Amino acid sequence: MEGNLYIEIDDEQAGCLFFDWDPDDAAVLEAAVGHPPTWAVQIDISGRIDGTAEVRQLVELLLEHGGVATDDYSAHPWTLQEIKSGAVNDGLRFFDFRACHELNREQELS
Repeated sequence: MEGNLYIEIDDEQAGCLFFDWDPDDAAVLEAAVGHPPTWAVQIDISGRIDGTAEVRQLVELLLEHGGVATDDYSAHPWTLQEIKSGAVNDGLRFFDFRACHELNREQELS
């Protein structure tokens, strides 16, 4: 689907790899990978679509030979097995913007 996913590949040479990450989140990612990542793919989704199917398809291809994926909804580094199985971490699945929205709404109402 043209114009729905915006993909950027970043590496250490570009100088801004993980520059805007919370240090604790970066440490969790480093621990999951076993070393500081030297490159990353950032995928932004158009607000015009849900994007779940497109993100899953691309992430599954990217993780086919290893690595982890993170999303904007949890700091958990997701493995391909976790994504495919629908694993839950802190009440969320990978790219689970609906549940994240509901959890935040419940917290606001409390």
